[in-house]
Amino acid sequence: MAKVKVGFIGCGGRAGAHFQKLVTFKEDVELVGYADVILARAENFRNKAGEGKAYTCYKQMLDETKPDAVVIAVEPCAHGAIELAVVERNIHFIIEKPMDLDICAAENISNLVAQKRIITSVGFQDRYQDITDKAVELLAGRRIGLVEGAWVGGIPGVWWWRKQETSGGQIIEQNIHLFDQVRYMLGEPVSVYAAGGKGIVRPAERNMPGYNVHDYSSAVIKMESGVVVNLFTGCYVKGPSKQNGLTFYCEDCVVDYALRSKLTFRDNQGNVETFNHVVDGNIEQTYILDRVFIDAIKSGDTSKIRSPYSDALKSLKLCFAAQKSIETGEVIML
Repeated sequence: MAKVKVGFIGCGGRAGAHFQKLVTFKEDVELVGYADVILARAENFRNKAGEGKAYTCYKQMLDETKPDAVVIAVEPCAHGAIELAVVERNIHFIIEKPMDLDICAAENISNLVAQKRIITSVGFQDRYQDITDKAVELLAGRRIGLVEGAWVGGIPGVWWWRKQETSGGQIIEQNIHLFDQVRYMLGEPVSVYAAGGKGIVRPAERNMPGYNVHDYSSAVIKMESGVVVNLFTGCYVKGPSKQNGLTFYCEDCVVDYALRSKLTFRDNQGNVETFNHVVDGNIEQTYILDRVFIDAIKSGDTSKIRSPYSDALKSLKLCFAAQKSIETGEVIML
């Protein structure tokens, strides 16, 4: 394969991050098509790339340009038919999280992907960070008891984020990154109990029509290893919040992961080390995710893809379990 032909389904903000990386892969990637319900956004990608065609219909784009792979980056509620169309055509794909708001539909896609040996990569780009690698190294072999983490901030401006039925809520749409990092660093969970609340955010005051997600929640996750994790999620804060990320309390040290920023190691001898996250060129996490995906298509070796669809589905199920626990008040066994 001389060049991998790549198309885009969805040409919004997160698709732009992948576009910025893939457009630089001149030697082995050809960008052939861009589909978005807003034609101007697809045309913007085409004009910046200087190649390919813009469409409003993704099926037309798939059938006319015949890509080897696509990037699927659409609002959470738009998933379903898109993935089926891509899989039916045996096209490899990168897909942004959350992959679906219907677990049964996601399981079906996962099964079809396995049957057809389609190469997939889900947008848990934080798994590819240099500080993630360092955290895994520092935690290896250590006795960990408690882990706490938080993703607390404000409300993104996009219309679909503020509605439970179109985003799935903040745990599923946004804090899924930390839920996934917990799985990546600590292994699989066995249960989750979560509680959430509303009432701080007044939609009329914030000009947020249709807002109905939880303002805040706390999820306690028990891991197979015995580690207990508590993850805070909140979108009610107008001003400064604490540094989001994860803190691992080990027997002999504390490892503090500041979200996409730095890693701090403190041991019981008083030693402190800080590792800053470097975001530069080909060591930026989305670049690595995209590069690994293209290389996997070319070689057939998928071993370096850190979050294929089948694995990402486990993180999605964990987040849905947390949401179910909020709604039922029950501990959800996984």
